[in-house]
Amino acid sequence: MDFDIILKELKEEISDLAKEKFEQHSTAIIEDAEAYLAHSKEKLKKWGQLFKQGQIDKEELVWLLKSQKELFLLKSLQTIGVSSIKAGHFKNKILNTILSKITTTVL
Repeated sequence: MDFDIILKELKEEISDLAKEKFEQHSTAIIEDAEAYLAHSKEKLKKWGQLFKQGQIDKEELVWLLKSQKELFLLKSLQTIGVSSIKAGHFKNKILNTILSKITTTVL
């Protein structure tokens, strides 16, 4: 499967999460998430391929994704006054969505 399709599906899923959780502020959050995905695209693609080839296991993939968590700034959440704990939980949901998409999709 083409990684650009996976990326598009991820954007849609993250968009749905943002709309569900932060309704009126979802547009800015979606923009932040899309910037993160664009910045991380090559890494995500590479890690997905390594996972599918069996060169890394799910645990290593999880570690790699978590290592990128701080790059996912979500400045929009800070702007609207969301606590760092709540923002952290939302980041985790997004990273879990990415993990799920990579592990269940054939690259």
